[in-house]
This record gives sequence, structure tokens and C-alpha cells, in this order.
Amino acid sequence: MKKRGRKRELWKKEPNRNRVIGYIQVEGKPSRRPVLACMDELEDLTEQETALLLAERYKLALAKHEEGRGRLPETKTSFKAATQTYLDEKVWADDNLNPYVTSFNKFIDSCGDFELGAWNNKLNQKFINDCKKANLAESTINKHQRHVQGAFNWLHEYRPDLLPNPIKIEKIAVHILKKQPHGEPTIWSADDINRYRSAIERYGHLNHLRAFMLARFQIMRLSEIWSLPLSRMDLKEGFITIDHVQDFPKEGKRVKVKKKQTRKIEVHPTLLQWLRCDKLARGLSEAWWLDDGNGNPAFIQKNSITAAFRKFRNLAGLEGDPIHCFRRTGITEMLEGDAKAVKVMALAGHYSMDTTLGHYVNRSALEGSKALAKIS
Repeated sequence: MKKRGRKRELWKKEPNRNRVIGYIQVEGKPSRRPVLACMDELEDLTEQETALLLAERYKLALAKHEEGRGRLPETKTSFKAATQTYLDEKVWADDNLNPYVTSFNKFIDSCGDFELGAWNNKLNQKFINDCKKANLAESTINKHQRHVQGAFNWLHEYRPDLLPNPIKIEKIAVHILKKQPHGEPTIWSADDINRYRSAIERYGHLNHLRAFMLARFQIMRLSEIWSLPLSRMDLKEGFITIDHVQDFPKEGKRVKVKKKQTRKIEVHPTLLQWLRCDKLARGLSEAWWLDDGNGNPAFIQKNSITAAFRKFRNLAGLEGDPIHCFRRTGITEMLEGDAKAVKVMALAGHYSMDTTLGHYVNRSALEGSKALAKIS
């Protein structure tokens, strides 16, 4: 018959050390011995009260132990630690690392702080599924994946001690809606734009009309209209300066213009008089082109403007990007009016002539007879 071993007690008194310790069994390791109480605490307690107190303390110690078992200690090769190394040691051209921090945090929220060596595509798929549940766009998910892939690439090249083997992320495909469904950029006729403006004047408010005027006559981007300070509008000389905007839409935030596209543009003659009248009707505290009347941005999110203009576009019975089509229409009209292409490119704030001519001009709308008539 097998000899039965003595059952180990859950706690033990150690009078010489003035304490009571507990025993928590850990498989393959020595038992953990948390201190449950001091002997002094038990002097005035009955045997039953002592047993109840120690049982309660043992239960708390056991719960703490179980909680600790579920938490992996952070190492240098954990995703969180490794990406922090990437942020700290990489030479950055821009100080704004918030987009990368956001991407890394989203991965941790979805997949936990995993070891780099434990990476597999199931983690990537879980991240994609969680992002889809949060209604993130494919382009946004792809951006987060690219940020993480960049970190993996850098770690493998410059810190092989952390990532000796390369990791390749299978990125989600981005299905881009065709901006040129008929082979040419969508533009609108004068009648189309008049219907659009009528819808804004009937169903929108003054800031919607202000946005329309700059989009239509200055071919400005939505972000440039949304963040434009009144101080950048020189209505005496007839110029608008487009540059980075600090502390917008709130303190500490910054709206950047695209690469090498800060510029000073002349105000359209038709628009200039309208702007001067609009300025006279403004309050003294207003600071932004799209202002709430008290010196604050009228729209905290520029997407709010897009959503409103999408409704106006639909009311006008039109198709195409609700704001960007004004740029395409204006650029096509200027070239049709014999404006020099390089001047149009400068007004539009394009870095390359290929962008202006390849993506913004509706060639089928240009009258060839005018060009042919120049042949002598």
C-alpha cells in the first residue's frame, strides 16, 4: 500500500519571526510564502476569529498570485518595449510622433503586449477584425499596419538584438472609390454649380456659404478652408496666405499644408467684393474664416463640412466629391481660358505639373477649336 503523505497546511505560525505565512503551491517551483499577519494581531482573537482572519488573508494573497500569473513581465522584446525603442532611437524628420503612438497603442489594445518572437498572422487578423468592428476605414487600418511594419523593419535593421528575424505584415487591401469613373475627372457646369449654391443658401447657413465661396473661386482644399485664420486674408491687397496653422482646432493641435505647398494666392475679382462685405458683417471677436461668432472654430472636425456638402450636392442632383470637384472644375476652366499651366499649378498648390494635368483636368471638356485656331 502506498504511503499517504502528510497534507500541507495553508498557513504556518512563525513566533520567532512574529508572523504567519501562507503556502501557495506553484507547479515546478518552490511554494510562494506570502505574509498573512503579524502574531501581535492575533493575541486578542479567539481561535475561530484567528482562523477566519487568516482564511480571508489567504484568499486575497491567492487572488493576487493568480492575477500576477496572467500578466507577462515586460521584456525588451515585447511589442510595447520594442516600439518604444523605435520611437526613442530612430532619427525622425518630424517631431510629431502621435500617429505612430496611436497605431502602436491600437495594436496593444487588440492583441496585448505580445513578444515579437511570438508574432504570427493570427495577431494581424485579430487586429483587422477589431478595427472593422470599430468601423475604421480600410485606409486607416492600412495606415496603422504600415506604421507597425515600419517599426518592425527598423528594429530588424538597426536593433537585430531585439528582432533578429524580419516580420512581414499582410496589409489589408484598400478599395479606393474611383474618382474618375468615366476616365476623366468629374467637373460641373455653371448651371450645376448654381443649383449647388442655391441648395446651400436654402438649406445651409453662412459658414457653409463661406466654405463654398473659397472652394469655388479660390480652388482651395477643404483643410485649407477649414483652418484659415482671418489674419491670413489681406483684403486690401487682395491676397490669401496659405500656410501651417498652429493651435487649431484646439490648443496644441496643428494643421499642416501639403509638402512645399505653402503659398500666397490672389483673390478672385468676383470673390474679393463678397469677402469685403462679409468682413463688415463679422463680430470683432471672430478669428477664423469659419468662425462660430465668438472666436472659435465653427467646425471641430472638417468631416462635418464634408457631410453637410454631401447633402447639398445630392439636393442639386450632382455626382462627385462634394468639395474637391470645385478644384477640378476651376482648374479645367482656367486652362480652357488660356491660363498658363504653371500659374494654375501654383494657384492650386500642386507640387508637380503631373498632378495638375493628370488628375484635375477634364480633357474632354476643353474645346480643341480654340487651340487649333492658334495654328498659323
